[in-house]
Amino acid sequence: MRKLKIFPKTFIGSLSLIIGIIVIAFVLISVLLPRFYMNYKQDALNSDLAELVASLESKNPTEMTAVLEQFAAAHEYSITLLDEYGEVLFSRAIGVSVARVQSSQAAEGGEISRENITITTQLINGSQTLTDTSGNALTLNLSSSMQPIDEASTVLLRVLPYVLLISLVLGVAVSLIYAKAITKPIKAISSATFNMRTLEKDAVCRVKSSDEIGELAGNINELYGRLLTTINDLQTEIQNVAAADKEKIDFMLTVSHELKTPLTAVKGMLEGMILGVGIYKDRDEYLVRCGENIDALTVLVNEILDASKLELSPSPEDFQIVSINRLVQDTAATYEMIALSKQVTINVDVGANSVRPLPAGLFSKALSNIISNAVRHGDVGGTVEIYTNTDDRGRSSLRIENTCNPVEKITPGLGLYLTERILKVCGLEYEFVPFELGMRFVVWLEK
Repeated sequence: MRKLKIFPKTFIGSLSLIIGIIVIAFVLISVLLPRFYMNYKQDALNSDLAELVASLESKNPTEMTAVLEQFAAAHEYSITLLDEYGEVLFSRAIGVSVARVQSSQAAEGGEISRENITITTQLINGSQTLTDTSGNALTLNLSSSMQPIDEASTVLLRVLPYVLLISLVLGVAVSLIYAKAITKPIKAISSATFNMRTLEKDAVCRVKSSDEIGELAGNINELYGRLLTTINDLQTEIQNVAAADKEKIDFMLTVSHELKTPLTAVKGMLEGMILGVGIYKDRDEYLVRCGENIDALTVLVNEILDASKLELSPSPEDFQIVSINRLVQDTAATYEMIALSKQVTINVDVGANSVRPLPAGLFSKALSNIISNAVRHGDVGGTVEIYTNTDDRGRSSLRIENTCNPVEKITPGLGLYLTERILKVCGLEYEFVPFELGMRFVVWLEK
């Protein structure tokens, strides 16, 4: 069985509620109105009777008749005033049928004629006694007909179909408006959450209200925003992990390539010396060469150990304002002897005011690798120029140039890999490119 959606369900429910309330109200009015009306009429009659008796007390018949006539003209009551023998002294009937019945009663000195009053419809009655000026006891009766309330009940039953018809029309209109007002924000939330299932970035619950539905829409938007942020953070983390994995693979490939050459050389020389073939019979010479290759391997292993330490990024406390000029001067000074042995001149022209927040230890290691590479791979009798420069876009950079044969296709070694890792964790970009006189390494100090 197909379930009703929220709009028809809300419409039918509200319409049924309106019609049900109207019907129940008519039934209650029909049942309770006569009783309440009778109590109301009885209380009003008793109050008027008490006031009337107070105004008639200790008056003569003529005065009583005048007061009763005036009272009868202003009120819808049947009034009967009887003496102590039941004789009618005053009678006024309104809206009721009164029958007089003559009777006689024997008494001393003759017969006394009486007139009895018989009421022929349902009445609300009240009776009190009073005395006239002569001290005679009189009885005052007031009565009111129940006919109006009976007629009202009949009219209510006859008008009920028309009221139900009008109420049905109004109920349909009100229910449509109410159902639309209630279901519109719910439909908007449902539509928005459906789009959120596909993680659409612009999906949002556009419900503007201060009630609980508006709060629900706001909570959904906040929750979805946090979800997207978390997903973006996870994607970024996944990309970072993938990049780290790629760097590890590249590192292993670089290390393997760097280690392969000296290991192969050492192995070949040792096998030649063991077999005593060819030039390898001169063991003293090739033992020295094996020692040189072992030293190279030692340097590579130390660089590998340095690279492994870079898995941990520097903390914010490690970044301090450092002088680029001082770092360059101190690092270049350590390669003066090597440069002198190759007749290479190192020229430093770095501005004294060139400063930047950097982890000094790491950046010095990168500078050491760059300057060492420039000195070792430069031409004999060449130069190494270290200077700062500002391009057309206002970006400052540190440049290390060495004279040599320019290399168009650069094969990164472990030193360059290590330098790249250091500059990355320092937040610096670099370029290693050939130019007309040799090779140029550019470290961008500003983005």
